[in-house]
Amino acid sequence: MRLISTFKTTAAVIAVVTSLAGAATVTAAQEMPPRVVGAVLVDELTLAPMQFEIEVELAASPTDVFAFVSDSMNVGKIIDGVAGVEVSGDGMMRDLMLADGTVVSETIKVSDAGQMSFAYSLPAENPMGLSNHLAVIQVRAADERGGSVLSWQQYFDGEASADASALYLAAAQRLAERFGGYISGEHSGFAEVTLSHTRTFDVPATVVWAEVAENYANAHEWASVIQSIEFEDADAGAIGDVRSCFIPGLGGATREVITRYDEDSFTYAYTIEEGMPPFVTSNEAVWSVTPVDEDTSEVNVTITFSTAPGVPPGAIAFARSNFFFFAGLGIEDLRYFLENGEPHPREIASRS
Repeated sequence: MRLISTFKTTAAVIAVVTSLAGAATVTAAQEMPPRVVGAVLVDELTLAPMQFEIEVELAASPTDVFAFVSDSMNVGKIIDGVAGVEVSGDGMMRDLMLADGTVVSETIKVSDAGQMSFAYSLPAENPMGLSNHLAVIQVRAADERGGSVLSWQQYFDGEASADASALYLAAAQRLAERFGGYISGEHSGFAEVTLSHTRTFDVPATVVWAEVAENYANAHEWASVIQSIEFEDADAGAIGDVRSCFIPGLGGATREVITRYDEDSFTYAYTIEEGMPPFVTSNEAVWSVTPVDEDTSEVNVTITFSTAPGVPPGAIAFARSNFFFFAGLGIEDLRYFLENGEPHPREIASRS
């Protein structure tokens, strides 16, 4: 189960490629606002995406709620199964003794009563198997309703088990029972975006397939955004083959793994496993070639990507526009290369 309510901020640095008419490709860095929750500068503590957030409406003052949740000795009153707590390091380290004898160590990163912000992290080795973990608790006044609203955000890489999600949901319910109130933010799911380009090529489908699929390891010969490619042959047919594309516009290399290769339907697909913005959790590109007649073909590239729960619409739109631009640039580069027998002028310019 993944829980999400409105995610106020996010951060990702995506370097994008912009094409000036008749000029060489130019790279320019664009930044999304940093993730800040109260007094917590999230990006200084973890680059992992926010996986879920629980919000609880409480019938108590923000001051009283924050005093309770920021007191480490109250953890056992909030999280089920915590039998005892030992605090050390001037109150910034705490060991949670679970009923089954397991000890969970946590480091308190922020405890700010003024902004009512509290953050803690689990070590790399932890019972829940979470990496780059950060938990952020933020308390604010409930506008015009009295009482307060507590948000509990969880950032980490990978995917939490249902047990881990249920643990935090149960903790939120305990707070609601203690202070009076209810859980107000329970939503689930990742945002999924699909974008597509289709072009007509004045070359046979077999010629397009030979270049875009069979010559997969040499796309840098025609793609202006790719400077170089390192290729790994999986020795099991095309499926599983890997190419690492160095793309200056993205500031580094992407790692792409072929997941589909169908010579009969002229369709192949690959997932981009590395090199994406931190809030993009998956990215798949599908290329398909359809014969129109013996000298003409229709080429389509479709990209589907998912973002972590709670990513704001502005960040998703930012990623969508740049992925759409890259895909369009690639299909135009390929068409020019096949129809003219030489790379597009912007590809030639990018080499100089």
